[in-house]
Amino acid sequence: MTSPPTSTRSGSRIGRGLGVVLVQALNSATTVAQMAMFAVVLPRGDFDDYAVWITSNMFLVGLGQAIGTDRVIIGRRTEADGVRSAQVIALAVMVAQLGVALALDNPALMVCSVAVFCYTTYDFQRFVRCFGEASRFLRYDLGVLAAQVVVTVGVWVLVGDSAWLVLGWWVVGAPAWLVLSGRERGGVRAGLQVLRADLRECLPLLGDAALAGVPLVVALALVRAQGAEGDASAARMAFTILGPITVLGISARRMVYQRTAAGPLSAGFALKWAVVVVVTFFGCAALLSLTRTPLYPWAFPGFLGLTWWAILGFSTNHAAMFSTLLPAATLRAEQRSLQVGIARVLATLSAAGVGVFLLPFDAASDVAWCVAAGSIAYAGSLYVARSLTPRADVASAPGP
Repeated sequence: MTSPPTSTRSGSRIGRGLGVVLVQALNSATTVAQMAMFAVVLPRGDFDDYAVWITSNMFLVGLGQAIGTDRVIIGRRTEADGVRSAQVIALAVMVAQLGVALALDNPALMVCSVAVFCYTTYDFQRFVRCFGEASRFLRYDLGVLAAQVVVTVGVWVLVGDSAWLVLGWWVVGAPAWLVLSGRERGGVRAGLQVLRADLRECLPLLGDAALAGVPLVVALALVRAQGAEGDASAARMAFTILGPITVLGISARRMVYQRTAAGPLSAGFALKWAVVVVVTFFGCAALLSLTRTPLYPWAFPGFLGLTWWAILGFSTNHAAMFSTLLPAATLRAEQRSLQVGIARVLATLSAAGVGVFLLPFDAASDVAWCVAAGSIAYAGSLYVARSLTPRADVASAPGP
């Protein structure tokens, strides 16, 4: 298998790895900034809507990464073909987000959904190229973030709380994202041809990524409908607080996939990763424990601290997700995506079963344990698939 076609010409491996972490750290800080800001400037009911919408957006962008970005990084698709496929994926994400905004009956989010196209195409470029161009994307993202915050806060000072303040974030960012979104000849038609040629591997990965966010989105929707006002926001804020841990997970995925593309992972590496999973659990628990201090209601008036049961559930979920990176990367590199898809189906069924047991959803802890059940089942299924199923023959060059 050839190495991924991303740029790695300058800097040491440690330096490039740090660049990836910093780019993802800024990306996560941006998510934290917008959620913290909107928690203050949006009416609580509109923030509940935004919590559902942004969660849907994040998992749909992750879907695009699974069948677009990851295929480039793992060395199974050229970067040019990746750009073509990214345009099709971005269009699909935009349409899906429009559907979510319509379901929420929120006109402001309908407008923001159009800007999602620009963000999704830009996200592909940032994720694929940040290994060699980290400083460029850091500067660019900082400039965009500053403009978003200034415009949103400025309008809030002038007009006060309003559901339309979300436009200050997404509409301002859209032109900047479009500049670096990347273009290849052929447009949507060429992108569809790339995805069609890669259908055997893409379909299981598409199913995997699509189902990955279903438990969380459904759980948030249920707690919004069945719980008290603010319950959905409290659950969503838990994921925002865990942003630094999520950053490390995304960066680790980027580097693990890069390393897997060069050859099988060693037993020593797997042992070290087990330590990482344990540290992840305790790190998440420590961060979420801050919600039980006076700092949390002071920073976010009206938000209640998480229960210890919820903290345990969210921490378990993140630790389980970290544990999936190694078997998932190996199966993808060996073009055994069918096993990945089957594992996700089993995980979704597990989350659904636990969700039925927890009904009605009237607390953040219900959301935590619903998604944790899915992550635990996914991790177990992937390790079983990696250990018990025969390895498929792997082509030596990336293809569409």
